[in-house]
Amino acid sequence: MSNGISPPHAGKADEGPNLFLNPTLMIASEWQDFVGRRVKEDFDLIQRLTRSSTPNQILVAYTDFWQKAAEDYSNEIATISKLMTEVATKMTAAAREVGETR
Repeated sequence: MSNGISPPHAGKADEGPNLFLNPTLMIASEWQDFVGRRVKEDFDLIQRLTRSSTPNQILVAYTDFWQKAAEDYSNEIATISKLMTEVATKMTAAAREVGETR
């Protein structure tokens, strides 16, 4: 610390909030990026529909959109689940470490 006073449990315990903040920010950032990509897909669908001149083109546009949405959401669930598992693993390890130091 800049005041020359060491925080309690100097060392690994110093990571305290940062240990959980970084993964939490990673999850939030991932979700924000995903939502941004999906909003772009929404706009792309609207543009595609405005260019469609037959019922078949409209049907194909919606079919493509929903297939891509299902794939994107499925992949995002897997990605977020993986990140959350990593956070839970780190939290469990930190809790064990705290328990061992007592």
